[in-house]
Amino acid sequence: MRRFQLAVPVSAMHRQAASPGEGARGEPQRRGDLARWQELMPGTCPSPSPGLPRDRPGGWQHPSAQHCASGWWEQGLSLALGMSGAEALGLRRPEGAGACTGDIPSLKEIEQLLNTGRPSCNHVDEVWPNLFLGDLVTAHNRFVLWKMGVTHVLNAAHGTAYSHGGQDFYGATIDYYGVPAHDLPSFDISQFFFSAAQFIHNALNTPGAKILVHCAVGVSRSASLVLAYLMINHHLPLVEAIKTVKEHRWISPNRGFLKHLRNLDVQLRQKRDC
Repeated sequence: MRRFQLAVPVSAMHRQAASPGEGARGEPQRRGDLARWQELMPGTCPSPSPGLPRDRPGGWQHPSAQHCASGWWEQGLSLALGMSGAEALGLRRPEGAGACTGDIPSLKEIEQLLNTGRPSCNHVDEVWPNLFLGDLVTAHNRFVLWKMGVTHVLNAAHGTAYSHGGQDFYGATIDYYGVPAHDLPSFDISQFFFSAAQFIHNALNTPGAKILVHCAVGVSRSASLVLAYLMINHHLPLVEAIKTVKEHRWISPNRGFLKHLRNLDVQLRQKRDC
């Protein structure tokens, strides 16, 4: 039986792990966390499926090897030990980033990049091998999902109006993960970056699995989580992540989400390069 999951912000996970009822996290428990994390998160990144066609326009190409390293394993290990997202990465605030982040484009430049191309898209598009980005029309059609071979669904609009989802809707045929995000610039979507990336990572490392990441239209909330996944797990800078997705689907995260993604870009570069 596949379980329904609801995303919990990293900070909430930290508070729960540190609650008095569970006792102090001593060294034996930390060693147990390490063993569990080693089982859950192998230190390699998923690679494109060799069966994907490469002769069609915009076909897939293998990502550069420099984007696939064990950094996500180290980050995930810290999360497993009960740290917050920023503590787990050993990161400072984006302000005062230093020379290693000086080439990150401004928010205005990122918006200009997003505004290029045709401002329309399909109900669903494959934006990364076995990773589909789509809307509610696709997510609510279980027959279409079955034909696509979808085994995992990440709903970035969980609990919002017109958004079905959960074990009651999908039954035992799909692993479901709900992120209760709102498409508002004031909403802090960054609290779900790492938990969503982990769910996508685990799905794409399951043999034969395919995942649909969706929200209402499939261009803002869900697109932001897909971009965060590419940045965290494949070490793509934000601009490269946007270009990768835009090769297959038009996206338009709101300005607040772009600020969080840009901050994530700064933080990840600080961790890698400084």
